[in-house]
Amino acid sequence: MKTLFAVIIMAFPPLLTVLAVVREKESGSVQQIYVSPLRPWEFVAGKMLAYVAIAFVELATILALGRWWFGVQFRGSPLLLLAGSILFVLCTVGIGILVSTITSNQVIAVLVALIITVMPSFLFSGFMFPISSMAEPVQWYSRIFPAQYFVEVSRGLFLKGVGLGELRGQFAILAGYTGAVFLVASLRFRKKLA
Repeated sequence: MKTLFAVIIMAFPPLLTVLAVVREKESGSVQQIYVSPLRPWEFVAGKMLAYVAIAFVELATILALGRWWFGVQFRGSPLLLLAGSILFVLCTVGIGILVSTITSNQVIAVLVALIITVMPSFLFSGFMFPISSMAEPVQWYSRIFPAQYFVEVSRGLFLKGVGLGELRGQFAILAGYTGAVFLVASLRFRKKLA
């Protein structure tokens, strides 16, 4: 449970985001955005906020079920979990927007989103297999994916009750990843005139 919600959050928000933005591209309604006074970063931020809200409802549901249905104890700071969750959700939604800027078909967009979010979050986050038992090149490869860092944050908070001092590196990487994804998605979403 402590790491399952990291995998779930890595899977669904990017897929929802990809489907929504690519559907707008396919229907042509995104052309209205291209000719509007909106700047690309404003469009990306607006899309991110809508799907961040959905992801937080999902996160709250998972945590509530884990606590009250399965009796999972939480030893860490709820504020740290909230901060880590905000970074991770922004990152996953940003990945979905980034994928939607490079694809123009819903089927291709979903496949690309699955390949870069769901599969790595299962295989390379430490959710199913301990990263320390993987070959060293695979350990280095696993550091590319943000789910690994959020899994470390959630394990540290749930199991050990650690503080920000022990999780500082993971938070910094998640913040950097989120900023980079937002910047690249904004740059890729260039305004076009129809």
